[in-house]
Amino acid sequence: MVDPITWRRLQFRLLFVAVSGLIIFSQLLPVNTAPASIALIDPVSGQLVQEGSRYFSLPGPDLLFCLTAAFLMRRPRWAPVLLIVAVHLLADILYLRPLGLWPAVSLVAYEFLRRQTNAGSEVSVALEIALVVGAFTGAVIVNALVHIVFAVPHPGLGVTLLHILTTAIAYPFVILVVHFILRIRRAGVRELDSDGVIG
Repeated sequence: MVDPITWRRLQFRLLFVAVSGLIIFSQLLPVNTAPASIALIDPVSGQLVQEGSRYFSLPGPDLLFCLTAAFLMRRPRWAPVLLIVAVHLLADILYLRPLGLWPAVSLVAYEFLRRQTNAGSEVSVALEIALVVGAFTGAVIVNALVHIVFAVPHPGLGVTLLHILTTAIAYPFVILVVHFILRIRRAGVRELDSDGVIG
């Protein structure tokens, strides 16, 4: 017979995988249907002709990072390292990103957040948001620097800053979803052991 704590952990780990898969799938959907700008050369005058309209595309938040961070700030044992790496590697494959770079960089940020939780001190919502946004900003900067060093195409500074901003705005809403819909609460004092949080 499986003890209740192990069974509960397994259930919420499966929930983490399911919600992560939903996020990955939703971001693969072609929701942007605006026409792209097509550059043509007029054969008579030789001038450049633009067909279609140029539009500004706001980079969306990194919801997968937000979800993982929210899990780690509440129940770190419900999101073990191997599970996080597996989910992020799958995202790399489906998003056609450099394989393993973002999981490696973000894992450092995740472990920083895990240590803040395992310290046992109470973390307010405002401090949590500041920690997560700071960790995400650091991870994005390191990721961009690695792209630059190895001459891999990467979005410009403006797009990167907007990506950080949209993620920072989205995180409080992810907290609400995790708390009220997924029903994931912070561990109480009785659920702490010498290693951290018992999920």
